Amino acid sequence: MYEEENIEPDFMKRPPKNPFRTPDSYFESLEDRIMGNIKDQTKKSSSTRIIRFLKPALGIAASITLVYMLAYYPINKFLLKDTVQTELTDTTGTDLLNDYSINIASIDDNSLINAIFTDETNIFAETNPDEFLAYLSTGLNDVEIYSEIQN
Repeated sequence: MYEEENIEPDFMKRPPKNPFRTPDSYFESLEDRIMGNIKDQTKKSSSTRIIRFLKPALGIAASITLVYMLAYYPINKFLLKDTVQTELTDTTGTDLLNDYSINIASIDDNSLINAIFTDETNIFAETNPDEFLAYLSTGLNDVEIYSEIQN
C-alpha cells in the first residue's frame, strides 16, 4: 500500500524539455495564410447570404405545399367523388361592362359636358356630412339606389 504512494508518475520521469514545437518557417508564412483566408471568406459571404435568406422561405413554402397536398388530395379523391361538378363561367368582365354602360347611358349630354368643363376642384364642397351619413346608413343596394335616382 505504501509502495503505491512512493511511485513517481511516468510523465515526471521524462526530461523537462517541451515536446511541442512549431514547424519551420511557421511565423514567416502565417501572415500570408491569414490574408488568404480573409480574401476567401469575403468571396463566399455574398452567396451564403442569399442562401441564408432563401432557406427559411423555401422551407415555409415547402411545408405549406405539403400540408395543402395532404389535405386537398384526400378530400377531392374520396369525399367529392360522388358530388356533381358544375362549370363556373367568368362573367365578371361582362358584368363590369354592363354596369359601366348603364352608368354612361343614365348621364345626359348636358350634365356630362358640365362635369367635364366645370372649374370646381372639390365636388363635395356643397354636400353636407349629415347627408353622407344618412345615405350610408340607409343600406340600399345598387338597384334601390338606381331607382331612387330615377324617381
